[in-house]
Amino acid sequence: KKQQEQCKLYYQYLDLKNKNPSWGYKKIAKVMSQKIGKTKWWHKGIIPVPIQTANWLKEQGLLPLKIGNPKLSLIAKVIGATFGDGGIFENLNGIFLSSSEKEAVEEFGRDLEKIFNLKLNENSRIIEGGEYGHSWCYQNTNRNIIRFFLALGAPKGNKSKLALKIPNWLKFKDEFTLQFFGSFLGGEIGIPKVHINKFYLNTLDIAITGTEKLETNRYEFLSLLKSFLEIKGIETSSIKKRKTKTENVYLYRLLISTKIDNLIRFIRNLKINYCFYKKEKLVNTINQFIKIKKNRYEELLKRGYGAETSMKLLKITPNSLYEILNNKKFILKEA
Repeated sequence: KKQQEQCKLYYQYLDLKNKNPSWGYKKIAKVMSQKIGKTKWWHKGIIPVPIQTANWLKEQGLLPLKIGNPKLSLIAKVIGATFGDGGIFENLNGIFLSSSEKEAVEEFGRDLEKIFNLKLNENSRIIEGGEYGHSWCYQNTNRNIIRFFLALGAPKGNKSKLALKIPNWLKFKDEFTLQFFGSFLGGEIGIPKVHINKFYLNTLDIAITGTEKLETNRYEFLSLLKSFLEIKGIETSSIKKRKTKTENVYLYRLLISTKIDNLIRFIRNLKINYCFYKKEKLVNTINQFIKIKKNRYEELLKRGYGAETSMKLLKITPNSLYEILNNKKFILKEA
C-alpha cells in the first residue's frame, strides 16, 4: 500500500509538472503538501521502484502482457518449475531452480534470458551443492524478473507451508498447461523401474509435501493435475497421504497406472521439462518391459495359448500388443 501511494503521488507530481512547466520541485512539493526531498529525487529521475519495474518490463515487450504474446509458453514453462524443484526466495533475493543435472539448470537460465532479452549470465549464477557436489542451483537476482513471476502466480518461500494455486491464465491455452505441468513433473514425478520379479513395475507417482492444515489444498491441486492427465488419456488412481520424518509434514501422492499403454501415452502426450534423466529412464523402463512382455507372449504362443488368452495372462491390450510386436525399440516422441 505504501508503494502504491508513492506511485500515485509520483504521477500527481508529473501531472502538475506538465501543466505548470515553470514550477520547480520545491513549488510542486508545497502544492502537494510533500517533503521537498521527495520531489527533488523525482526531479533527478529517481522514481518509485514499482514504476521502474513496469518501465523495464515494457522495454522487454512484456507490458501490457496479452494472451497472444509468443513468450507466454516459455513463461508457463518457467512458472511450472517454481512449483517443483525451483521457486522464489522468501526475501525476494532470487528466482532459482535446483537439479542434479547441470544441463537442466542451464536450460532454465537460457529460458529466462530468452524471455527477458538478457545477456549471457546477466544477474545470475550457478552454484554447486550437495555433500558430494552432486547438485546444481541456478539463481537470478533481478528483482524485476522476480516480481514479474510473482504477479503471474509463482509461489514464494517454503512451498511445504504454502497453499499451491495453479494460475488461472494457464487455462487459456492447452500449450500453457502442457508446459506448466511438464516443468512440475520434471521435478516431482517418480519414474518406475522393472521390479526384481520381472512381472510388474514399481510405482509411477507424483508426490508433494504439505502440512496437515494444507491437506484440502493438496488434494485440490493434485485433483486438477489428475483431471489434466485424464484429458491427455493418462489413467490415474487415488491420491494417497502418508507421514514423513518431519513432524506435521505429510506426503501427498497421485498414483498413475503402469500399464504399457498408459506409459506410452504418458511419454507421448506429456512433457517432462528440466529433467533429462527422467525422460531417458522412463523410455528405458518402457523398452525393458516391452521386451519382457514380448518374450513371455511368444512363450505362451509356443505352449499353445491363443492370442486373446495370452493377452489376458500378460494383462495387456491389443494396443499394447501392437507396440510389443511392431517396435523393436520404443522411441521417445514427446508432446
